[in-house]
Amino acid sequence: MKRFCVLLAVTLCAALILPCALAEEEKVLNIFTWEGYFDEYTLGLFEEETGIKVNYSVFASNEEMLLKLRSGNEGDYDVILASDYAISALRKEGELLPLDRSLLTNWDNLNPEYLDQYFDPENVYSMPYCAGSPMIVYDPDQVEGEITSFADLWDEQFTDGLWILDDARVMIGETLKMLGYSYNTSDETQIQQAYEKLCALKKNVRVLNYDFGYNISSGEVKAGYVFTAYAVLNCMENPNLKCVFPSEGIGFGIDSIAIPADARHPENAHAFMNYYLQADVAAYVAEWQGSLNPNAAAEALIDPDYAAMDCFQVPAELYATKEYVEDMGEFEDAYQQAWTNFKLY
Repeated sequence: MKRFCVLLAVTLCAALILPCALAEEEKVLNIFTWEGYFDEYTLGLFEEETGIKVNYSVFASNEEMLLKLRSGNEGDYDVILASDYAISALRKEGELLPLDRSLLTNWDNLNPEYLDQYFDPENVYSMPYCAGSPMIVYDPDQVEGEITSFADLWDEQFTDGLWILDDARVMIGETLKMLGYSYNTSDETQIQQAYEKLCALKKNVRVLNYDFGYNISSGEVKAGYVFTAYAVLNCMENPNLKCVFPSEGIGFGIDSIAIPADARHPENAHAFMNYYLQADVAAYVAEWQGSLNPNAAAEALIDPDYAAMDCFQVPAELYATKEYVEDMGEFEDAYQQAWTNFKLY
C-alpha cells in the first residue's frame, strides 16, 4: 500500500511537471525581414547571451511579406521587421500578437516621438526599430546650381543621371506631394496625374532599384532620391555630397518589429525585442543601420559627428509636413498598377 502511494505521488508529480516541460520553448527564433536589416555581429551577441539560435529568412518587399503571412505561414516566423503600412495592415487583419510589456523591461528607453503613430496606436503590437525620410542626395561637382525641391529632378541636366527607388508608394507619394496632393490619396485621377508626371522623369533615370549601391558617391549618377541609410552610406564615402529634404514636404517611415499571431516562440521573440531595446545595442544598431534612432537612451552613446550628419537633420518646418505611407486597402492596387506602368513606359 505504501509503495502504491509513493508511485501515485510520483505519477501525479510527473503529470504536473510534464506540461510545464512541454510548454518551455525551444531555443530557436525565426526572423523574417529584408536582407541585412539585423547585423550579424549583434545577432551573434544575442545568441551568445541567450542561447537562442536565430534563423534568418528574407523578403524583397513589404508586399512579398504580406502575401506570405496572409497565405498561412503556419507559425514559420516568430519576428517580422517591416514598414509601418504593412504593420498597419497586419494589425487590422488580426495577424499580430499583442506585446507583453512585462517582458519588455527596456521599453521606457524609447523616444515617445516614435510611439503611438497611426499604424499602431499605443504600440500594442509593434516596437519601433529605425526610421527615416527619403531625401535627395546630389554631387555639387556634377550639378549646376542648388537643388532644393523634388521638382528639380525633372531638370534636363539630370538626363540619364538619376538614381530613384523602385518603390511604388514612396515615389508616387512624393510626386503626389509635389503636385499638391496627399501622399495617400484615394483619388485615382490624382494617382494618374502622378503617373504621367513620373513618365516625364523616365528619361532622367539611370538607376532604378531599391537596394544599396555607391551610385552617387562613385559618380555613376549625379543625384538620387533615396532612403536615409543609402544617403548616409554615400555621404560617408564622399563627404562632399549634399543632402536635401524636398521643399514640397517629406515622406516619413518607421520600420518596426512585431510578432505574428501564430508565432511558435513568442517568449523568445520578446527576449529578442527587449535585447534590441538596450541602449548600447540600440546605439550600435543606429550607427550600423544608418537611420534615425528611435531609442532615446541610446542618443548619448552615438558618435556626435555621426549624429550631426546632414542626412539626419530634418528641418522643423519640413518635419511638420511629414506623411507616412499608409495602408490603402482596396486603393493599393491603383498605386501598384501605376508603378508597374511607369516601369514599362
